Amino acid sequence: MPDEFSRIIAFLAVVMALLFAGIHFHHGNILATLYFMTGAILVTAVTYLNVRRGLI
Repeated sequence: MPDEFSRIIAFLAVVMALLFAGIHFHHGNILATLYFMTGAILVTAVTYLNVRRGLI
């Protein structure tokens, strides 16, 4: 159960980061867009490595 919960939380974090990036991109704030896109990429990379190692 904790494995599925951790994966769901990681997925929701990426979705929220991409959503916020899209909102800020729509408003023309490039710096915030890059910030959230970088966050989404980092969360995805960390989650991938943790799943690959079997931590979650």
